[in-house]
Amino acid sequence: MAETYKRLAQGRLPASNGTTKLYDVPSSTQAIIKSINISNNTGTARDVTLHHTDNGASSLADTDIILPGVSVQAGGWAEFDGTICMAATTEIHGFASAANEVSFTIWGVEIT
Repeated sequence: MAETYKRLAQGRLPASNGTTKLYDVPSSTQAIIKSINISNNTGTARDVTLHHTDNGASSLADTDIILPGVSVQAGGWAEFDGTICMAATTEIHGFASAANEVSFTIWGVEIT
C-alpha cells in the first residue's frame, strides 16, 4: 500500500456550477484531504461553496456541503484544515460567486 502526500488539485473556481469537479479520487484509490486553501485576489468579496459527493453527481444536496457559501474578503483567503476521508471515485465540487476569480488548492494523501 503506497501513500503519497501531494497537491491533489489546483485551479480557479467556476461560478455557481456545483457539478464542476475540483478533485475526483481515482478508482482503486482512497484519499484523505488535509487542507483546502481558497484565495481571493480580487477587490471584491466572493462567496465560496464546496461539496463532497458521490461519483458523477448531477446535482448537489445540502447534506454534501463542506463549506456553505462562506464569504472570502477582497484580497483574503480561507483555509479548511481538517480531515476528509474519501472513497474511490468520490469527488470534491465547488464554485464561487464569480467565475475564474477565486483560486483553490487541495492538499492530501492518496492511498493505493
